Amino acid sequence: MQKLTTHSKSSLFLMEMILSILILALTCTACVRIFAAAKTQRTKARELNHIQELTTSAGEVLEGWDGQISSFSRIFGEPGNSTDNLLHYYYDSNWNGCTESSARYIMNIQLNTSETEKTADISFYDAQQNCLYQLSTAFPDDSRKDVTSKQ
Repeated sequence: MQKLTTHSKSSLFLMEMILSILILALTCTACVRIFAAAKTQRTKARELNHIQELTTSAGEVLEGWDGQISSFSRIFGEPGNSTDNLLHYYYDSNWNGCTESSARYIMNIQLNTSETEKTADISFYDAQQNCLYQLSTAFPDDSRKDVTSKQ
């Protein structure tokens, strides 16, 4: 009669446990990557949302702007810094106005006027000077037409 050899049941259980742990580890790795990507996308979407709000506000102020830097600053808000027609606005990580030294985001607005239109080049940068967004916008300068037509 032939002798039957039986394998230990504990070794099969151990192999099954190791395989289960391996599958669980791979699944957890995939989940962590998905959540990390979602956080990055959420942060980027939040940045773009604030950029859109500020760009829209600057465009609305530009539309009614009379060509004087002081009037633009009075309506939009005092810049943290300005040179000629270039205004610098500084924002912290919560998009609240702050000083240049504690800024996480920087908005630059280059204002220009001509006899027919008023323009603005709006750009946003992070603290490392990486460009996040740029926009050029122009509006007809109706305020100058009124002055010349009255004369």
